[in-house]
Parts: sequence; C-alpha cells; structure tokens
Amino acid sequence: MKSVGIIGLGYVGLPLAIQSAQKGYKVIGYDIDSLIVKNINERINPFVNDERFSNAFVSVSSSLFHATSELSELSNVDVVVICVPTPTANKIPDLTIVEDAARSVATILKTGQLILLESTVSPGVTRRIVLDILESSTGLKVGRDFNLAYCPERIDPGNQKLYVGNLNRVVGGITKDCSQKAIEFYSSIIDAEIVKLDSTEEAEFVKSWENSHRNVMIALANSAAIICDAVGMNIDNVLRGLQSKVDQFGLSLAKPGIGPGGHCIPEDIHFVIKNAREYGVDTKFLDDASEVNDKMPYYAVDQLSEMVNKNDEKLKNLNVLLLGLAYKPNVNDLRRSPAVEMGYILSREAKKLFVHDQYVKLNSSIVPGAEIVTDLKSILKDVDIVVIGCAHDEYLVKGLITKSNSKVRYIYDGRNCLDAEAIKKEDILYKGVGK
Repeated sequence: MKSVGIIGLGYVGLPLAIQSAQKGYKVIGYDIDSLIVKNINERINPFVNDERFSNAFVSVSSSLFHATSELSELSNVDVVVICVPTPTANKIPDLTIVEDAARSVATILKTGQLILLESTVSPGVTRRIVLDILESSTGLKVGRDFNLAYCPERIDPGNQKLYVGNLNRVVGGITKDCSQKAIEFYSSIIDAEIVKLDSTEEAEFVKSWENSHRNVMIALANSAAIICDAVGMNIDNVLRGLQSKVDQFGLSLAKPGIGPGGHCIPEDIHFVIKNAREYGVDTKFLDDASEVNDKMPYYAVDQLSEMVNKNDEKLKNLNVLLLGLAYKPNVNDLRRSPAVEMGYILSREAKKLFVHDQYVKLNSSIVPGAEIVTDLKSILKDVDIVVIGCAHDEYLVKGLITKSNSKVRYIYDGRNCLDAEAIKKEDILYKGVGK
C-alpha cells in the first residue's frame, strides 16, 4: 500500500486526504493547528453542509487516515502534497506559507519521493522557490533523486455534482518524468481527465487565469448592471436577450451581484497581475475588473440609500436585516465574502444592523456592531429593510417576506435571486443589482 502525506488540512487538503484514503492509500495529514488535528482525529466534521464529504469523512478508518502536528510522521511517505493557503495582502500575493511548507518538506525529503504543490501561485513559483528550497536544503536533485510537479487544486464547496474525486485537473512537472509520476498519482485517486501541460509554469498560469477569467466575466456583468441602473434598464431583460445568442453559440454569461467571494476568484487575479507586471505587461484591464467587483458592496449600499431617499427616508433612521454572510449559497464559507463587507458598511450607515445565516457560526467579531439573530420570522417584524447578501435556499422560499408577516418596507436583493414582481405586489419597494 502506498502512502500519502498531506500538508495543510483545510478546504483543499482535507477532502484530498479523504479521497486518497478512499482509494486505498495510507494517508497522514499534517497541520500546525492542533485543534484542527484533534477535531479531525475525533471525526468532528468541519464541512457540516456537505453530505458527500461528511459521509466519507466519518467512514474512513483511522488506520487509513489520521492527522498529526508532528512533521516527522510524514518522513517515510511516498507522496507529499502541499495544500496550504496563499492569501493576498493589499492585493499582493503572500507566499510565506508556501515557502514555510517547502522548508518543512525539505526536512523529510527522501530519495524517490513525489512532491506535489496544489496551492495557488504565480507562474514560476514551483521552479524558482519550491524547487530551490528543496534542492539547496538537501543536496538532492529533481529528476534524479525526487520528483516535483504542480497540480492546482480545483474544488467547489457545496457543489453536490462536482467534487475533488471527479473534477478535471491539470499537471505540469519540472521534468517529463515528474509530470508522468504526478499523472499516475492523480489518475489513481480521481475519476476525471488529467491534462498534461509542458511545464509547471503553464499549470500555475491555468489556475490563476481560470479564476481571473471568471473575475473579469463577473466584472462585465456588474458593469452592465451599473449601466442599467444609470439609464433605467432592467439587467434581467438584457441577460434574457443575451441568452438567445448564448444558447446558439455556447457562450457563457455571468450574473451581477454584490461581488464574488471565496479564496479563489477575488484573489487569484492578483497572482496574474503581479506576474505580468514583472515582465512589463500592461494589466490595466485586469486591475479595472478587480476594482469593479471590489466596489460592488459599496455600490449596493449607495443604491439602497438612494431607494430609501426617494421615499423621503434616511438609511440612518432605519433598521436593516442582512440575510446571508457566506460567499455562496448553502455553505458556511466566509472567505472574502462581499456580504461581510456589505455588513461592515451597513453597520455604520444604518440605525441598527441585524445579521442572519443558518450555515455560519456567527459571532460578534464577524460584523462588529451587528446583532446576531436566529429567529428569522420574529426579526422580520422589527426591521424596515431586508438585504440579501447570500442566496441560501431558506431565503428563496415564496412568501418569506410579506406585508402581513413583517414590517419590511424595502428589499435590496444583492444576489438578484428573489421574485421581484411578487415582492412589489406586497407593496414592498424592491431593488436588485441592475434592476
């Protein structure tokens, strides 16, 4: 039985560890957070809203998978996969955690090992940083003593159809043999296409560009919505017209909203921007797209204020309920959520802000100054405005907000997910993004 060591047991590493164990590997997961390690070994599920993962997580025996904070336990594994985060600070990628992980791997690196990096990085990081650390720290040589490849993670939390076990992947190795070894490993645990690229740099660029592409598409949709607001058009009608061409030509459309969230789309574009600037490439288009999306929570609050002002009222005199803080529907993930950013603004601008999210373990530090509520029906009788920050299924129920069961007078639909006409029939003023 071959063995795998996973460094980093978060949204990427833990599902990969479980998937590998299910495919027959002996897996050791490493994380510096002792509480995470303890919870994993006690099979306390950090992904409570993902039924597939939850079932697999509790069913994998400790003989096939366990977690540890002792790096030495990974010293004899055949494959090491680095799955640590690469955050951005002030729009500049921070590779500190990847560098630390590479130094950790260097202390246990042995002849014949396959080292894989899945963290999002700019083109060149695997070769210039990770490889340099591994070789200079050990005296071992890639292609001769060990293999190194890059295979960017692909994961979509909450997606019940696509998950780590069936998502297509791309691989680029330092050498051809490195690529082949990586393909053999991923083919043994994933039932999907493994696309071989010619270099680690190409694989790194695929990861950062696929999310940059999505970021730009969302920025286009948000720009269209802003134009629609300005000239009095309805973005839903515009999208319906565009769909007629999409259906025939197989194009793809993004929808407007208060902005993209999660660890990938808002951040990965900055990996592309940084790398491009290093080579003197003009990145203004990408900068502008990122800025459009980053400003959407502020734009949304401005639109809400304008709607209220037109009715001779002021936002500062009204109570607001923000529904949903997660970055996408039916998950508990708050990373880079624009709804949280919108909460910061509303907590300053409104008389009182209330927040609700049945998926997220809310506390006072998430949106300082906001009051956390659990009884949705009761709070609707005490607020003037409802803002949709995330389109959880619970908020889409027909008749959730009516004149008879609430005192709500305004609804701002930050995800364009509600039935606008039904709300208007309740004599409640409605505003969506671009409509």
